Amino acid sequence: MNYNSILPARALAVATICALGALLAPTASADDYQPLLAALDEKKRMTLAEAQEAQLLIAGYEEFLADPELASEERPELRRSLIKERARYKLRRAQAGRIQVAVQELRRVPIDEHVTIASLREVYSGLDVLATQGKAAWDEVLANRNGFVNDLEREYKEQRRKAQSTLRDMNVEEQATQFLVEAINPDNGTSTDAEFFVALKLPAVKAAVERGFRITPDPKDPRRQAQTTLLALIAYSQFFWDHYGGERALFTEEELPSDRRRNIFGVPDGKVLTSGVISSNNSHFYDLAPEARDRFNARLKAIWGDEAVAVATWNQKYDEPFAQACRALATMSDEYLVPNQEVFTLLEKIELLLNELELVTKTIARLDSSYQDQLTKAKQFGDKARLSTTHYNAQIWSREAERLLRGFEQGTALLDHQLKASAAANWTPDARGISESSLVIAKAQKRFYAVRKVKRELRELLGQPAPAGIPTPDPAPAEPGSDPGKSPGDRDAPGTGSPLPAPVPPLPETEPAPLPPL
Repeated sequence: MNYNSILPARALAVATICALGALLAPTASADDYQPLLAALDEKKRMTLAEAQEAQLLIAGYEEFLADPELASEERPELRRSLIKERARYKLRRAQAGRIQVAVQELRRVPIDEHVTIASLREVYSGLDVLATQGKAAWDEVLANRNGFVNDLEREYKEQRRKAQSTLRDMNVEEQATQFLVEAINPDNGTSTDAEFFVALKLPAVKAAVERGFRITPDPKDPRRQAQTTLLALIAYSQFFWDHYGGERALFTEEELPSDRRRNIFGVPDGKVLTSGVISSNNSHFYDLAPEARDRFNARLKAIWGDEAVAVATWNQKYDEPFAQACRALATMSDEYLVPNQEVFTLLEKIELLLNELELVTKTIARLDSSYQDQLTKAKQFGDKARLSTTHYNAQIWSREAERLLRGFEQGTALLDHQLKASAAANWTPDARGISESSLVIAKAQKRFYAVRKVKRELRELLGQPAPAGIPTPDPAPAEPGSDPGKSPGDRDAPGTGSPLPAPVPPLPETEPAPLPPL
């Protein structure tokens, strides 16, 4: 069998692809590069035709090699031809892809007659000087801001140090502990008769409160003693709520609360279960509502922090012992109980101490808040913030000026050379060079307007007059797929980069099936 019989397939493939290629008209573009675009399209069609031809030959060679009747001496030559056609197919497909990319990039080039190598050199002249001046101005802005921030921080630290020193000197925890322990010490030789009477009677109230709230007493721990004493004072003030709060003076004789219904929660009518102070109860154990807990726990936590005793459940069995202890610390007058004013005085002194603590704490909080507000304002640059972006862009663009100008000049020359050479029958397009040149020219045309804008902004920020004879820059021509609202001089956010061009569309011909293994 002779494999030369498959050669007519070559002529058939060329005729088929040429007939199909005649239907693919090139897309219109600028007149300057229209002949080059047409020549590239023609080269792409011819390259794809050769790739299709190679694919048909590959199929023919594989068919012959699969024939068991094929003579063994003919197989080596057929395999060499198959390998050669496979290589030719891959080469032509790659060439067609590069040509298509070149066509796409060339069509994207905006034709702007104002952008020439001379105008580019003119617009870049003096950019490095302005960039240096902008950098110096920005450094001065930073130095002024940093100096103000340092002064602000120094003043804030000094004021906060004084406030913290005042807080340490107050030593609220130690003062409250010592004061409350002495309040229940009958052996204090300097106490008055009223204070001695309270020191004798208040421990009974304290003991009833400890039992009712299931608090384990610890006579050896002064902090625990002080905390339960403060609980007793709070409970006593709630038992005589109308006297302590001053509401009693506003009541008529008929509105006066009954002394028999007084309780540790300060509920006027004695109906504790139906009031809002109890969230739930199990027999005689009453779970206090959050607001009721806060009445007892808030002042203790403000003084002793996390080490303070916290109450949550009251044993109603100790309601009567507590009431008896409170009555013992009161006097009877005109058929109603009069609470001991010395007990109220003790609680008021604790309240005064807490008010001083709150005042210092709020002062520190205001210092912190004011410092943060002033620091935020100090770190804002106002209109000078534009110096950061403009001088940065000017620095970057001045460094790449020579490379961009050289690339623009070489790219323009390469496109002109390819345009002239495309008329020759044996022309081989420099697809990669056309793509790179198109990208450089498009970048230079966009950068032309961006540089003019940055120079104008830098002069405005530096207070320099614009040189005479320089017109207002025209807006940069819009590019396909670009954002018209974004200025050409705007710097992209760090890490984002410039927008990428649209993906290259697939080649028009159908992708052939994968090649079979050798």
